Amino acid sequence: MDHGDRLTSTASDRVKAVRSLHDRQGRRKAGRFVVEGPQAVRSALSAGVVVHDLYLDDGARDAFPDIVDAAEASGVRPALAQDRVLAAMAETNSPQGVLAVCGLLKGADLHDLLAVSAPVVILDRVSDPGNVGTILRTAEAVGAAGVVLTSGCADVHNGKVVRATTGSVFRVPIVFDVSMDEVVAAVRGAGRALVVATGDGDEDLFSAVDSRMACPRACWVIGSEAQGVGALARAEADLTVRIPMAEGVESLNAGISAAAILYVLAHGARSGAFGPHGFR
Repeated sequence: MDHGDRLTSTASDRVKAVRSLHDRQGRRKAGRFVVEGPQAVRSALSAGVVVHDLYLDDGARDAFPDIVDAAEASGVRPALAQDRVLAAMAETNSPQGVLAVCGLLKGADLHDLLAVSAPVVILDRVSDPGNVGTILRTAEAVGAAGVVLTSGCADVHNGKVVRATTGSVFRVPIVFDVSMDEVVAAVRGAGRALVVATGDGDEDLFSAVDSRMACPRACWVIGSEAQGVGALARAEADLTVRIPMAEGVESLNAGISAAAILYVLAHGARSGAFGPHGFR
């Protein structure tokens, strides 16, 4: 790595350009987004995501030679920046000395996603970026087919989403910015069941899995805490399922709900409740 001159001014055009990407409109205009931290940047590089720029402070240059080597192998020349300059570029207080500017993700094809015999998670206007990121991370952990983000969900390129996934955003098939109308039509075309998770569901989660009413090929709709699942998904649902909770507890957040559902499904698959194949 050629050390060259370090970036030393927090008022430089490069710093301003990076900071503009913390806003959704800025990301769309530039066609780029920010990835912070060594683990996430490694994941982006290994996944073949287009990396336009890589910034490192002095400590990170020495601590993460694998990132430097991977970047240079992909044709990216890392730039050095003073600690305070890197901090000015970052959205977090501690980017751990590594920050990359990447091209926006292309997203998966909805019909290809539905062709995979594993659970599909459909997020209906889940606007909290932490929940969206957590769900993407959980989906990878259990081997789900992927995640669909309908219009009104948090931007998959939002910094909080990216950080919450700890790299899963680069590996999990994600469909984003689609309407629920499109999703329902595609689910029906694929011959899959649509299951809505809601506090007033007709069946509890354990019974639905034990009785095989809900199986790994089902597509699960999860709504936000504030709005729940929309009227269209509820009207089109083949089954509504509630997660059992202690008396007096009204709800779980979307991230926890998705994790509970996916792991109960995974347990059902492992225990043979869905036949000899399970999923993944």
